[in-house]
Amino acid sequence: KGFMIQGGDPNSKDPDQSKWGQGDAGYDLAAEFNNLKHDRGIVSMARSMHPDSAGSQFFIVHEKSTHLDVQYTVFGRIITQESYDTLDKIANLEVTAKSVPLELEKAKITKTDVVKRSSLENLPFLTIPERTVTSTIKDISRYSNAEYGFSFMPQKGWLLQEGGLERSDSVVLMALGLEKDGNTPSIVFEAFESNDTTLKEFFKPRLDKYHELDDGIKFDILSEEYRQIAGNNGLEIIATQTLNSNIVKFKQTILEGTNFHYIISYANMPEHFDVGLVGFNSIIDSFLITQYTASSNTNPEGEVIVLDDKNFNETENGGCLIATATFGTEMAPQVQFLREIRDNIVLQTESGTSFMTTFNQFYYSFSPTIADYERENPIFKEGVKLAITPLLASLTLLQFADIDSESEMLGYGIGVILLNVGIYF
Repeated sequence: KGFMIQGGDPNSKDPDQSKWGQGDAGYDLAAEFNNLKHDRGIVSMARSMHPDSAGSQFFIVHEKSTHLDVQYTVFGRIITQESYDTLDKIANLEVTAKSVPLELEKAKITKTDVVKRSSLENLPFLTIPERTVTSTIKDISRYSNAEYGFSFMPQKGWLLQEGGLERSDSVVLMALGLEKDGNTPSIVFEAFESNDTTLKEFFKPRLDKYHELDDGIKFDILSEEYRQIAGNNGLEIIATQTLNSNIVKFKQTILEGTNFHYIISYANMPEHFDVGLVGFNSIIDSFLITQYTASSNTNPEGEVIVLDDKNFNETENGGCLIATATFGTEMAPQVQFLREIRDNIVLQTESGTSFMTTFNQFYYSFSPTIADYERENPIFKEGVKLAITPLLASLTLLQFADIDSESEMLGYGIGVILLNVGIYF
């Protein structure tokens, strides 16, 4: 009463009420959040914590509940006066401590029909459903963590949650997938202070332990390879492990950083492993090691969150070094323009992220030297300013481009590169 009524759970056919509210139809529906307000009479999809976990359960809003806006998929509303009367009757039934009606028969769906709206008579006048004034629906942007110096592109279907696990000081982030067959796939992000060690030096004890456990049965290493991963020295391990009679398959990607080394681990049931592996590999491909900032957690309350890319520390070996030295301050409009192009356009796609990873390795090999010389030589500084002005002008084209896909990012990016080749050469 005063909130909503809920139905559509197959488990409610079972006399055991302890299972009510936990059932589904055997499939999951992707979230289609919209900006329709949860006003009285609105019909919306019920779900668990994961956005893409809706199935057969739905709810009808009894009284305005706008705190649900843009968090649940609104897909309809009741339209007859009889329906509103029925809504009030069900909402006003006496219930148990778990909100189950004491008189079940009065809340039972006995029959459903599909009818055309044109066949209904004497419909009341219905106004257009209200919408939120400013939609908070956003495309998934880069997750970044300034404290541990990394960022990546989250993948659809994975719910990010900051905060560690019990008995673990190294876990800084988890990504949870959709539950299948009683198992929830996970991706765990760990960060370890490097203490001036190389990748092989730091992780040798862990690898030795893995090799000791490798009996081909309870613990079986399927592959182990050192290679360049996302522009960094890395190690990939794929293995299976038997835990409480259940076989779990996992892939660990270990990356070498400066202040931190990282382990990103994906685990799932063997029969579902390849499905989740696609999203995991995309996360790894977009992984960037950024400049470390000693600070508190990005999200100290450990809430479920997807962060935008505003947490890079752009000092010393990060940021637009040449432009900052040229225009005198990081707050100069030209520097802010370059950051906006990078963060809001280029880094929003996987191809753009891959380009930035390669470009940064090249750029930071010479930019500190040029920036230092600019500060020492005003004439050289003016020369650099003249030289980079056409580049800045060409990048303004990206502000007017509608980039909604990887192919469009590649097309516009190649076009800007060729334009600059024509300007400078």
